[in-house]
Amino acid sequence: MMRILLLIATLGVMVAVPQIQEPDISKWPAKDMHQDFVVAAQAYADAAHSKEKFGKGADPYPAGLLAVDVYFRNDMKFPVHVELSTIRLDVDDPNGQKFHLKALSLARAANDIAHPKGPPAPTARRLPIPFPGGDSKQQEVMDKLRPFTLQSDIVPPGGTIHGCVFFDVSHDFNLAPYATLYVPDVKSVASDTALIYFEVALGRKHTQ
Repeated sequence: MMRILLLIATLGVMVAVPQIQEPDISKWPAKDMHQDFVVAAQAYADAAHSKEKFGKGADPYPAGLLAVDVYFRNDMKFPVHVELSTIRLDVDDPNGQKFHLKALSLARAANDIAHPKGPPAPTARRLPIPFPGGDSKQQEVMDKLRPFTLQSDIVPPGGTIHGCVFFDVSHDFNLAPYATLYVPDVKSVASDTALIYFEVALGRKHTQ
């Protein structure tokens, strides 16, 4: 009898736990959706919002990095693989310049946050710069930053995953309204045929 009462009490607690609702990204302005797959994004191009999101010690904004929180929703019947290493930020600024920025690795983002630099000279901007091996400060930032990043490159059927990717915009956060998140490599694990690429225009009203 006691076991039955304990089971009922446990079930009651489980029922009482509120369920976390995923946002309906299909209604977001910054999105691209086709072939039963949705990619949406929020860019943290504002200092206050970035600090609120990442907190002290892991905020990418002071290091000149733009964080973009990317959501993937899979409405297919099969898991979908997203190649995270080929995600990039395409910038077409009003001065006629075009940039294709690769997403930074977690180690590189953490290094830049741990050892921030001022804005580089205009001729050297957005060029990949080698950085030395990690140190304790970089590792500390990585530990803080990792929970904010994508934890998997597989989106389960009927599921949604999200996480931040980081781009070195050299402190030019005014470029965010002219940026498009480009996700070229998305494929159902049940097929060898890749989905059409996804382009998410961030736009001024789409930034957070």
